[in-house]
Amino acid sequence: MREKYQGWYLKSASEVAALWDKAIFVPDANVLLHCLRHSEVVREELLRLFDVLKDSLWIPYQVGLEFHRNRLDVQLGAQDAYDALIKDQEAIIEKARDRLRQLRAHPTINVAKELAALDMFLTDFKARMEAAREGHPKEEIDAVIGRLTALLEGRVGDKWKPEQFTAIKKEGDDRYNRKVPPGYKDTKKDSGDLDRFGDLIIWKEMMAKAKAEGRPVIFISDDVKEDWWWIHKGRKLGPRPELIEEFKAESGQDFHIYEFSQFLRFAAERHPEIKENVGQVEESLLADEEARRRLDERARGDAERLRQLEDERDQIVAALSGAPGTHSDVKVAERPTLRNRLSEINEEIAALTGLEEQNKIDADQDDTSASS
Repeated sequence: MREKYQGWYLKSASEVAALWDKAIFVPDANVLLHCLRHSEVVREELLRLFDVLKDSLWIPYQVGLEFHRNRLDVQLGAQDAYDALIKDQEAIIEKARDRLRQLRAHPTINVAKELAALDMFLTDFKARMEAAREGHPKEEIDAVIGRLTALLEGRVGDKWKPEQFTAIKKEGDDRYNRKVPPGYKDTKKDSGDLDRFGDLIIWKEMMAKAKAEGRPVIFISDDVKEDWWWIHKGRKLGPRPELIEEFKAESGQDFHIYEFSQFLRFAAERHPEIKENVGQVEESLLADEEARRRLDERARGDAERLRQLEDERDQIVAALSGAPGTHSDVKVAERPTLRNRLSEINEEIAALTGLEEQNKIDADQDDTSASS
């Protein structure tokens, strides 16, 4: 029976070890971008890992394209972070100042002293950010790009022809409508077909490479969406069973997938030369993952609040205008209150709309592969 339902049986430790002995290792774009995001120790360890694996390392053309399309967002986003953080702190401090000024007559709070403390904190914070800016490793990160470029020389798939894109769009629409993995979670993306069908293109390239080389593929990805992972009660068990079965049918080879932090642990066991600092690397990666999770939660909360405000605004506008189906008998005395509330709603919507745009920018900088 196992032969008929291969994807539904988890691989044993010995089966996974056998894959490592002959697999092609395929990192996604976000994994490559980690080499630009983190501290020097983490960058060096990641590059050392890729160097250890280089004889079996390969990326689809689409992965390289996504890396190049997003690397400036990562590089410049890190450089812009200093001004962004200063601006955020200035806004927070100004709000605290306003609140303190309203307490001039407070019986115990020394308002002048607290205002001075806020000014001192902001001055010190700006000084730390300027010092960090001065030490920004721009040249070192540029050098990392050069090293990655050299490392992947001759290890990149071919660019797709126009007729292949035409075919993949047609097939992708059909697959996504039927929720056939991978990629259907990207169906709502509005940034173009390269993003919408990026995962499917990578999938097709990996199957073709496995078939041509007669070797299994281990995919290393930070994508946590259900169109890649077999998730049972919140626990990721491995690749989606459908993916394993399709990969086997198309290429005759096995397919496996790791989250990057998980992959690091397995790689360290097999390659002692990278084991020493793997804990520090994993800690940095997990912190990055936690930051992305919080960003996603904040974006969802802002989006829900925005919908509530827009509904309330529509109701107030309809009531004030006496639209059919609304309470057209709004009393004259109630109108100023409704108009004031409408003004408050519009201000909050404007603020949330700005946050929503910033969330999109932050998400693009922090999680290119989540777009996969």
